Amino acid sequence: MHWLFWALLIDGCFAICGQFSRKVSYGRRLAHFALCGAIASMTGILASPLLWAVGQQASGNWVVARTFYYTTRAVLGISVEIEGEELLNKARPCVMVGNHQTMFDLIMLGRVFPQQTVILAKKVVSYYPLVGWFMRLSDDIFISRGSKQSVSGMFKKASEELNSKGVSVWFFPEGTRGRFEDGPNLLPFKVGAFMLAYHAKVPVVPVVVMDFHNLYYKRRFWSAPGTLKVKILEPVPMEGVREEDLKDIMEQTRDRMLAELKTISPPRISI
Repeated sequence: MHWLFWALLIDGCFAICGQFSRKVSYGRRLAHFALCGAIASMTGILASPLLWAVGQQASGNWVVARTFYYTTRAVLGISVEIEGEELLNKARPCVMVGNHQTMFDLIMLGRVFPQQTVILAKKVVSYYPLVGWFMRLSDDIFISRGSKQSVSGMFKKASEELNSKGVSVWFFPEGTRGRFEDGPNLLPFKVGAFMLAYHAKVPVVPVVVMDFHNLYYKRRFWSAPGTLKVKILEPVPMEGVREEDLKDIMEQTRDRMLAELKTISPPRISI
């Protein structure tokens, strides 16, 4: 147990130094964030045999998500309030789409993520230590962007796998983190999530998390406790939709999410 003593001693020293240095405090919180991620991933790996035994392997993501949320809430002091959570149960199976701002989005995801939901990711992610391991064990869907494969064909194949498993899927339609200095905003959406929902004939459920600026701001080495507000919007049905309508539906969904993002985000503090 000597290692635990030294780990706690070093963390205590950083906690004291963090009272005088924003960078030290920020680095300590990031280290705690990473540790919570490792604990959650290992929990998912250890739980996977039982989940496979009862045919609930996709719920491995839920186990990891909730473990991560409750550990980070205790350690980092960031909690999540959700409005409209009942819409997730009403619309399942579905394709959930959320705005993407920082790596701390994982805290929001940890609280929102429903049972029997998978993540659709690039195949290379499946080889990452811990994260890739639990994702493989949780029956997540990995896609390869082959040069000979059309976008529509790729998501049609993914939708067949989605329907065969009877699960929902999570997407960040912006494709990357959106950082905006002049206030909350969204990057342009990519059509993949909507293409997947179209082929699977399941609704799209928009999930909006407020602007992170007051709780996490990488450029100023800022991270603080607080509450994240999340709003789940009415599902977008895909019955009777034509493939050529998808871009219009995507833009309309983005507009709804952007309007809600500005509504639920608090005024930015000076950091």
